[in-house]
Amino acid sequence: MTGHGRGSTQADGWRITVECGSVNRKGIEIAISLPKPLSILEPKLREMIQKRIGRGRINLTVSLDKACGPDTNQSVVDKQAARRALQELQALQSELSLPGEISLELLLRSPGVLRNGGDENPDADKLWPVLQLALNEALDRMIAMRKKEGAHLVTDLLKRIKLLESAAKAIRTRVPGVLRQRRDHLKSRLEELGLPLPANDPALARELAFMAERSDITEELTRLESHFAQCRESLGGTDPAGRTLDYLAQEMFREFNTLGNKAGDASISQRVVQSKAELDRIREQVANLE
Repeated sequence: MTGHGRGSTQADGWRITVECGSVNRKGIEIAISLPKPLSILEPKLREMIQKRIGRGRINLTVSLDKACGPDTNQSVVDKQAARRALQELQALQSELSLPGEISLELLLRSPGVLRNGGDENPDADKLWPVLQLALNEALDRMIAMRKKEGAHLVTDLLKRIKLLESAAKAIRTRVPGVLRQRRDHLKSRLEELGLPLPANDPALARELAFMAERSDITEELTRLESHFAQCRESLGGTDPAGRTLDYLAQEMFREFNTLGNKAGDASISQRVVQSKAELDRIREQVANLE
């Protein structure tokens, strides 16, 4: 299922923004884009996502910005760096016997002494709790969108299951007519060959019984009815049902294919073809469900 969510938190002078989106996949696939200071947290982010999402390609983007505040973008002096720079300059002046004074302006120009307040590198471990909050907020919104889409898919799938049920019922009612048709066809063929048999002839009865047994599709129809019930149960539950429904769709396809081969009737074959086409559409939709 598709969806998008965004979450934002702020702490320790940093603002963290998380955006996540999902597209359809049969399995789970996670792509994460992180700022370099937070790259160490990627395994934890993956674990959090996998606990809440079981299917789809998840694209996660995390941005990190210095929050606006009284000290933001103000230059600060690194006193330790200034002391080291002064010692080095004094040592160099003494070694080269250079005259003059070491001014504050010269000292501030030394590398690392004067730096911007927004150039600090954050502590990833300290930011992890607030990053969790932003991620959960983004996932909540994305999952809400996925649930809305899922509700529409469930309605569509239930309609398709109903069509399959109608086809199975029509096939079941057709079975007695198929047996009568085969009996009449067998008798007419025997008469054409000059071997007419009475309706109560034991040989004819045995042959008809054999044909009925060979073309009996009651077992397939019973299994299909069971699969229909399981589909409705899965669609009405709260647990992830995508993989279960995909399996049931494969089994229903197999049952329709088997009964079509066994029945050997044009009317039943037409229903089977329509039902298999409907199952293909069901499997396409089920691939979007978690």
